[in-house]
Amino acid sequence: MPGEVGFRTGKRGLLKGRPTLVLIHGAGGSAQIFLPQLRFLDRNLNVLALDLPGHGGSDGDGRQTIAEYAQWVHETLNGPYFESFFLGGHSMGGAVSLEMGWRYPEKISGLILIASGVKMEVSSNILRGLAENPHETIVKINRWCYPKGTNPHIIELAARLMEQTPAPTILKDFEACHRFNRLEEIRQIRRPTLILVGDQDVMTPPEISRYLSEQIPSSSLTLIPGAGHMVMLDKPKEVNLAVWDFIAAQSSTGR
Repeated sequence: MPGEVGFRTGKRGLLKGRPTLVLIHGAGGSAQIFLPQLRFLDRNLNVLALDLPGHGGSDGDGRQTIAEYAQWVHETLNGPYFESFFLGGHSMGGAVSLEMGWRYPEKISGLILIASGVKMEVSSNILRGLAENPHETIVKINRWCYPKGTNPHIIELAARLMEQTPAPTILKDFEACHRFNRLEEIRQIRRPTLILVGDQDVMTPPEISRYLSEQIPSSSLTLIPGAGHMVMLDKPKEVNLAVWDFIAAQSSTGR
């Protein structure tokens, strides 16, 4: 693995003979956002949640583009446990997964795109706010990430967790999302794909996921009721079951 790489696994670690799922967090995040998936899916899968460079326990600086993050993930997953794997990502991590599915599909058994899109433009107000007033902007972003009526304490904790990532890195992440655009390449993705989104997501609304589903040939869309952008935290049981059903189906077909 290049440099010091932060990651989390389930209690069982990585065992040979089981399907492997690699998870990639979103902008300004870390592997910690996937704790509900690590705890549940570890029963049947090898589950590895990575910290992207400059996030969590990984060395280095955040990257300027989604393609650079994808290259880093590609280089990182170079080992005996990663001869083949399912790749899942949330938001920016979904964009990284899409990029991987296009550029480096050889080892990927299937893609899981969570609250993500093929194009992820970011408001100029958010970009300016992250540069000039990062704390206030991070609080706003996290408020938008959860459904209406969410306990304010949860939003406060989420903002604190995000602020563990350096502010310049968070800004780089959102700028990388803003530049990301694979509208021309999306139909070239041939790996089986599960697309998950909350029906109350205002950051990457469901129509963005519907477009992904229409464009990726071997894909299916699951809409999670009552969930916002952080769907894997809002509705972990529903997300975990959908992910497990998808991987089990693909593994049984030998794909």
